[in-house]
Amino acid sequence: MPAFASKYKASPHSIGRRRAMRWLLAPLAALASSNALADALWIADTHSHSAMRFNDSSCLRCELTQSGVSLLSWALVADGPFIQRMPNGGIQVNFKANPEQFRDAFNRMLKGMQRRIQMENLQLALHPGDIDRALQGELRIVLSTEGAQYLGGDPQHLEVVYAQGVRQIGLGHFVEGDLLDIRTEAPKLGGLSELGREVIRRCNAMGILVDLAHATDQAVAQALEVSQQPMLWSHSAITRQATDWRSRSNHVMSISLANAKVLAQRGGVVGIWPSRFNFEDPRAYVAALGDAVAMIGEDHVAFGTDMQGLAPASTMMTNYSGMREVVNLMLASNMPEKLVRKLAGENYARLLKTVMQARSVS
Repeated sequence: MPAFASKYKASPHSIGRRRAMRWLLAPLAALASSNALADALWIADTHSHSAMRFNDSSCLRCELTQSGVSLLSWALVADGPFIQRMPNGGIQVNFKANPEQFRDAFNRMLKGMQRRIQMENLQLALHPGDIDRALQGELRIVLSTEGAQYLGGDPQHLEVVYAQGVRQIGLGHFVEGDLLDIRTEAPKLGGLSELGREVIRRCNAMGILVDLAHATDQAVAQALEVSQQPMLWSHSAITRQATDWRSRSNHVMSISLANAKVLAQRGGVVGIWPSRFNFEDPRAYVAALGDAVAMIGEDHVAFGTDMQGLAPASTMMTNYSGMREVVNLMLASNMPEKLVRKLAGENYARLLKTVMQARSVS
């Protein structure tokens, strides 16, 4: 059993209270006997903002390796300098910047990420072989962006960000852009713009994974028609009822079941969000993962934590030890090891590798 899982084993001193503690020890015993933890069971995350405060002295590598995370989509928030989180957890757009300001902010934030990467000797996931190494337990970071305003209306700028190491791009966030309509503002583009279509086509050819989180139902449906490669919805939940910017439901940020099914049919993945918007605790989150599998299939569900991207009141966990707990709860609930491996890491890894390989054959 690897070191990062050993603290979840039942202590020998607790055996004397077997009868009183049977309800607790039964799942722990199941976990300890599982073949899944005989070897490392690695975690991947489709969307994270961990350690994005670049003056933070914490060790990102330490946290990830201690919790068994080997593949992390580390997301730069492209419109971050221009939005503000309100006390109620909502987002307010403070300033609608011009393309040059967006690009300057992007480059500044990216330099901060690159300093952290160099300081901690982190390795980027740049090619399909890097995904294979992550599946073997070698930590790899996927440079990602949430929002793409830094493109400035120029799809050719994707060549620049690819050279900077970016391999996953979210087309929208909270500030309106020119690629697609977002879920928190009244639609103005009719879903996906022609520029958005061109960006998707170029990402497909370049081996960049497109993330549709924050897009409207109409924009998602149109993007799925345009894309020749499988796509990602990196974080939130799946809702059976359609929602839009006028909805006051917790599911306003969720992908519709109809779109999630099409995304899955075309090889994509939905990252389920362990937030208190949708789930009370980690056990409820584990149950929701099972529900998502029932809705769209076991090959199309993953972890999408949005780690450290939520308001404190909505945060279920603040570091990756919480996701290690989730994995152990999945195993303790008698979820098949093969399924746990898929949800915990293999599905997202497969998606990334598939999209990256398109560059070599295009």
